[in-house]
Amino acid sequence: MAVEINSRPDRLDRRCELLSLAAEIGCVFAIDSDAHAPGQLDWLDFGCEAPERCGIEPGDVLNTRANKELAAV
Repeated sequence: MAVEINSRPDRLDRRCELLSLAAEIGCVFAIDSDAHAPGQLDWLDFGCEAPERCGIEPGDVLNTRANKELAAV
């Protein structure tokens, strides 16, 4: 199961305890820009900060995987 990490600034409700709990039960994560215009892609920084701050490994984030690896999921 994958949990979405929404990067939109007004959706900064990603609490470490919830992300950690999801990781403990085996979830992986997908960082979503939620962009609706090109300038909103800058929001990805917000989404990338959350798993890093909460100790989630890059390998547990689907966006870090190669195409072949994603196809196997």
